[in-house]
Amino acid sequence: MTSLLDRNKVIELEKKLNYKFSDFDLLETAFTHPSAETAEKGKNYQRLEFLGDEVVGLAVSRLLYLTFPDAEEGKLSKARSNLIDEQGLAFNAKSLELGELMILGKGEEKMYGREKDSILSDVFESLMAVIFLEAGWMTVLRIITDIFTPLINASPDIVDLLDHINRDYKSRLQEIAQELALPVPTYTVIERMGPEHDLVFVIECSSMGFTSKGFGRNKKAAEQDAAMKILKEMRVL
Repeated sequence: MTSLLDRNKVIELEKKLNYKFSDFDLLETAFTHPSAETAEKGKNYQRLEFLGDEVVGLAVSRLLYLTFPDAEEGKLSKARSNLIDEQGLAFNAKSLELGELMILGKGEEKMYGREKDSILSDVFESLMAVIFLEAGWMTVLRIITDIFTPLINASPDIVDLLDHINRDYKSRLQEIAQELALPVPTYTVIERMGPEHDLVFVIECSSMGFTSKGFGRNKKAAEQDAAMKILKEMRVL
């Protein structure tokens, strides 16, 4: 059966992960949203996401436990929660450009499904489940550790890590602009769509010659997403 996944994009993902996928049917399932018209009954990422949630949680717990031997349980739990919450996993999914591989229904496509943190975080977990099923615990542990280690190692202790993963990208972008004596970033709502229970805000941010579009369930989330994209373009993140 012909895969709906773009082979070139899969190859790029393999390079980023330093891993080669073997089961393309399973990989396609990991990227298939329940809304996809092409999805066979039950062939979507939901079961994989269930498994991946546990795999990611255990791997990150292990990493934090070993990295911060003197940290108390409460702070370890808070750090883990912040690292693997919806926004945290979506950040990693965006870094891996997982949105470009998603298979969505037409309605979800129009609703900017490829940019939604809720979907991106699910797909990240589903992808880790695929690697776990294909290659086992040690391989997926290595990959998850590679993904999360740069942020964790940048912090000398657990308190500093909690500050780092506060994810206030708007404030960071504004601080940089002010340090350079440049105008503060501007944010403009350019679109608001969807039903009340599934709203999507699209906000454009302009700062220091950069422009980006952010997406979110509310204005605040969309502004943070737009600021994050400029910081990444500036190579601050």
